[in-house]
Amino acid sequence: MAEQRNAGRRVISQADADAIAAKSGVARLVRAVVKRDPLATRREFLAIAMAASSALLTVGGLLFITSPDPKDDPLLGPLLGFTASVDPTTGDKTYPVAGGFAYPRIKANTFGGKFTLDAKASSFKVDDPPQLNPDGKFFVVKVAPDSNVKPAPFEGVANSENIMAIYQVCVHLGCLVPYIPSETRFICPCHGSTYERNSQYVRGPAPRNLDQFPVKVVNDTIIVDTGKRQFGQVHA
Repeated sequence: MAEQRNAGRRVISQADADAIAAKSGVARLVRAVVKRDPLATRREFLAIAMAASSALLTVGGLLFITSPDPKDDPLLGPLLGFTASVDPTTGDKTYPVAGGFAYPRIKANTFGGKFTLDAKASSFKVDDPPQLNPDGKFFVVKVAPDSNVKPAPFEGVANSENIMAIYQVCVHLGCLVPYIPSETRFICPCHGSTYERNSQYVRGPAPRNLDQFPVKVVNDTIIVDTGKRQFGQVHA
């Protein structure tokens, strides 16, 4: 039988190739078939499931402990069936719910939080000059019922006593604005922006009325929320 060749090379059978490999000491490569251990697969599944459960519990715990104080966000209290206790002085509702420990709270009577004033609403008169609260950076003033600028509503409700809390900062460039009794107006010492005692813009480079903070009056007690500034109306 004639020797077979392909492109000048000798063609040998598989048996001849195996014999040559055996003589040369080169072992034939055998592809191993890896079988999955069903127990190992089950352990992997359980490990993944436990890791996912731990992640969900961690996220849930973080959401719980960083949730807002139920006093300011009372959704959690009613959701869990707790009954709120109402402060007779301020009217604030407090729920006996854990949580909020990691939430950045602002202390009462600190700028950015709520101020409960010692002066009662009934002690303010329409003709009185505005009273400055330096810690809260606001003036408290009583305006006439027909004032063209109304007090900022607290949670959507304006106080019937017409008590207004005016932010002390000028809306032009942020200077502190004093009240000038002789002029019965707020006059900025930096660039001359002038406002009426009810925060109404009069003249100067300021683009709008002075800003306000929401005011609530409960049992003659004035509560000012300095964490919810409301911008003054822009003038023409």
